[in-house]
Amino acid sequence: MNDQTSELTLDLAAFEGPLDLLLHLIKNLKVDIFDIPINLVTDQYLAYIHTYEALSLDVASEYLVMAATLLEIKTQMMLPKTPKEAVEEEDDPRDSLVEQLLAFQQYQEVSHILADKQAERSLEYTKQPSDLSAYQEKIPMTGRQLTPDDLYRAIQKMAFRLKNQQPIQTTIAGESYSVGTAMMDIRQAFVEADRDVLMFQEAVFLGKVQSRSQIISMFLAILELVKSNELYLYQEDLRADIQLIRREESE
Repeated sequence: MNDQTSELTLDLAAFEGPLDLLLHLIKNLKVDIFDIPINLVTDQYLAYIHTYEALSLDVASEYLVMAATLLEIKTQMMLPKTPKEAVEEEDDPRDSLVEQLLAFQQYQEVSHILADKQAERSLEYTKQPSDLSAYQEKIPMTGRQLTPDDLYRAIQKMAFRLKNQQPIQTTIAGESYSVGTAMMDIRQAFVEADRDVLMFQEAVFLGKVQSRSQIISMFLAILELVKSNELYLYQEDLRADIQLIRREESE
């Protein structure tokens, strides 16, 4: 047995199993994993097992099974073959072992990546939900509070009405009806109506809106005016039309 095998000082607890030990030996020998020198690797592996047994330490059964596998592969490769058997034999006795080593090596790489991700995640701290009640007090809702679903149903109803009113044949043209223009139209509608309340249907159409994209611009304009505290929305009941009410300070 060469000097390399007689100087082994390996600890069983340092390895995850026999495949981990074999990868360690292959790395130390600096050999190609696809062309394992089975005699040298087997000798080093058995020297490790014998060293552990000499210290009166129990060797896990999986290590003994691997030792038997290595000896079997070594024996198969040492047996003489006739020229005919050499030609007919295509499989290398080491192929199965190489496949196991490659799969285990991939498993190790993935486990290291997951460990790094876990370490990074342990440095993150989640934030408790913020109390947004102050914003509700700042812009109070009058009457029945409206949800995003209410607004979605209202705009969907308007789009459906518009679709039914459109002629069968239409001419497609470029549109330039912006949200800013729609906001100015809504403000002007309050002035022309000389009142502080407009129905949602009045605000959306205003006699100018003809297409789906224009409805969307008008809808976004209403949301912007609510956000800027120029008006708020009110609904008497679930089936009633939504009212746009202008705030006094926006006049």
